[in-house]
Order: sequence, then structure tokens, then C-alpha cells
Amino acid sequence: MISNHTKILADRGYYSVETVTLLVALKVRYRDRLTILRGNHERQQIIQLYGFYDECLRKYGNANIWKFFTDLFDYLPLTALIESQVFCLHGGLSPSVDTLDNIRSLDRIQEVPHSGPMCDLLWSDPNDQCGWGISAQGAGYTF
Repeated sequence: MISNHTKILADRGYYSVETVTLLVALKVRYRDRLTILRGNHERQQIIQLYGFYDECLRKYGNANIWKFFTDLFDYLPLTALIESQVFCLHGGLSPSVDTLDNIRSLDRIQEVPHSGPMCDLLWSDPNDQCGWGISAQGAGYTF
């Protein structure tokens, strides 16, 4: 099953911990049939701001589980390619990336920077204008 939607994993609703845990368990069970991509909110600063940190504190009494999840998010792939034909990512394109090898060479095992190609892949959005534009989100581009 291929979905045309990517969702923010960790900061929507009251059951984010359970949702992420279920997805990770499904990934372990169906290793070759499920890919979990990193989204723009799967970073420490954002998920702390939008409630995932508080949810972990409420459910577990400390921030240890939150830290385990943020470490996990750092290892999620930024993009996926299905049968060499469908390019998948949470955000959009980057003017700094023109080949898949550019993406493969990114050091993704880190907190998402505030600018640059990794940030762009997670935050950029398509629009109806031609060329690159400044994103109103404050990160990434429109294209």
C-alpha cells in the first residue's frame, strides 16, 4: 500500500508515544514492507514545543523515553525511492540538491539544521509559482 500523505509522527494528539511505538514495531515485523520517513517535526526542538515531550513526562515521569525517541528520529531516512520511479519525502525539493547522490551524502544522523539541504527536504513545499521562493514557514523553499 502506498500512501500519498506523509504525517507528522510525534506531536499530534494524545497517543503520539503509542503511535510511534506501533509504527516502530510494525517496521521491525515488516522490515522490507514499511518505510518510516523523518518529517519536519521529528526533531528535539519542535516536538518539545508541540507536546510530545510533555506527553512523555506525563506517561513515564521523566524525559528518558523522549530522548530515546529523538535519538531514533535522527536515524530515520529523509527520503525513499520506490521501484526507481517514485520519490518520497516529507517536505519538498531543495535548490542545493540535484541528484540522489547529494541526498545519500547528507549526514542525516543529527538534529535538523535551520537551513541547508537537509532542512529543505523536510520543510519545502510545492506551489503554483515557477522557480524557487522563500517559504512563509521560515525554513525551506517553495518551488
